Amino acid sequence: MQWHGLKLPVIFLAFVCGLALAFGGQWGYQEFTFQKPLNKVLAENNLVKDFKVEEKENRSVVQVTLSGNEGNLMTAYQELNQLTSQVMGKKPFVLEIVSNPDPSLEQAYYESHFVIYQAQVAGNFPEVARKVEETAQKYGAEGKVYVDEHNLYIQISEPDGHYLNKIIPRYGGQDQIATLQGGGPVAQGN
Repeated sequence: MQWHGLKLPVIFLAFVCGLALAFGGQWGYQEFTFQKPLNKVLAENNLVKDFKVEEKENRSVVQVTLSGNEGNLMTAYQELNQLTSQVMGKKPFVLEIVSNPDPSLEQAYYESHFVIYQAQVAGNFPEVARKVEETAQKYGAEGKVYVDEHNLYIQISEPDGHYLNKIIPRYGGQDQIATLQGGGPVAQGN
């Protein structure tokens, strides 16, 4: 079949091959530049029990389950964020630390969250630590609070193995996300 002297099957085949090459090249670039090196770094890290990487809204979402909840959430997050940043370079990502909460831990966090978010603005971190520890004890859990220049880290855990990790940015909000790179102030804990 011809159209204005051109063979349509040849044009169609060339178009399909071009699309396959473009999408295959994009997949290969993602796979070998980011995915495989990130998988290797996270799989070899003693802090990581499990991880998952997804592409959402032009950024990678790296969800990490920590191997033990008895350590310092802040130092674990900082180390994982640094390793992820080295692999990802300028490609934007969000590092999420996964939790395993039960209703009592969620209630303990809920009862503390007003003071936590007030500290985001006012900087009254000793009050946050006191409130989180008191509320966690009320529910038979242990509460810890860590602070660095970027985030406020809330770690509440029970002896039965349930735990809740929250990483709350100290500055800015959701409207700042688009301008940030890496897992800094955009980080989350679930």
